[in-house]
Amino acid sequence: MAYRQFDFYGVGVRIESAEEESLSAVEHDFSYFLGKADRPSLGLTLTNSKPDYDLLPELTCSFATPRNICFSDERFSYIDYFGQGLNIYDRQANHCEIITDDLELAHEIAYLTILSRVSEELERKHLHRIHGLGIEFEGKGTVILLPSGGGKSTMALSLLRYDDRFRLISEDSPLLRSDGQLLPFPLRIGVHPHVVPSHIDTRFTRLDKRIEFSSKINIDIRFFGNQVSRQAVPAASLLLGTRSTGRRARISPVSKTAALRHALTNSIIGVGLYQGLEFLSQKSFRESVQHMGLLFSRVYNNLMLLKQTRVYEFLIGRDIDRNLECLRDFLLQNRE
Repeated sequence: MAYRQFDFYGVGVRIESAEEESLSAVEHDFSYFLGKADRPSLGLTLTNSKPDYDLLPELTCSFATPRNICFSDERFSYIDYFGQGLNIYDRQANHCEIITDDLELAHEIAYLTILSRVSEELERKHLHRIHGLGIEFEGKGTVILLPSGGGKSTMALSLLRYDDRFRLISEDSPLLRSDGQLLPFPLRIGVHPHVVPSHIDTRFTRLDKRIEFSSKINIDIRFFGNQVSRQAVPAASLLLGTRSTGRRARISPVSKTAALRHALTNSIIGVGLYQGLEFLSQKSFRESVQHMGLLFSRVYNNLMLLKQTRVYEFLIGRDIDRNLECLRDFLLQNRE
């Protein structure tokens, strides 16, 4: 059985499968973090077969999401994808066995499981994700807070193509350190199949069929080479995205208090960030108390971010070219 290993800032993941296609798909998602960690924190095994539900203990439902139904006993969680796939999570060993004969479903379950469990482990290291686009320019970081579907991917791809001095910190969720600095967290970049930029080499693209949402083309971050940040970056600017029905775009200073609601939504609560509720909902009382401590850590990191950044409102109209021109001009003019 072949495998891949990943190192997410000391959080190690090892995934095994007899299907090279499945391993390549996960490598495509997390290629920035490909490498061996000292000790894997999470193990996954992908088993290409139909789940045999007769082998499961008789349990009642403990939690349900639009994606799955969860059953639990003292050690195991059985996450059922409506008869099409099964994820058996051994909480004691921190290991998941994903059983399905649908390779696309196996890939999505593996991706979401890794993202959820890694994010939780990083939080214990006081590294918290913020839902936004992170861009580095001449050693300084800018975070643009936009809702899902707000155009983060389009902006990221356009900026990287416009000037090779721009570097990607993360297209969707930079990591906040306790000193307010940004750590790169670049994952695959998903775009609608009809709007894939023509300059993207198709060897770095993959069609991703998802359970709840429409299909996307995912771009492997390796396509961008040295245009991806490789170290912590001091945050200089925080842009609060506001959508408009007009055509104009504008970036103007606002008070830092205006950023509090955005920080609460995009990082402290984490709207738009995949949280893996099927895992988070099954915690003991002690773990729930520890989770409250992590919320305070999120608050602290966000306050440190606000302390060292200048805050702006980014009025985003329906003219994509004007939005991009406004953002590029801002980044170029605020590099000092």
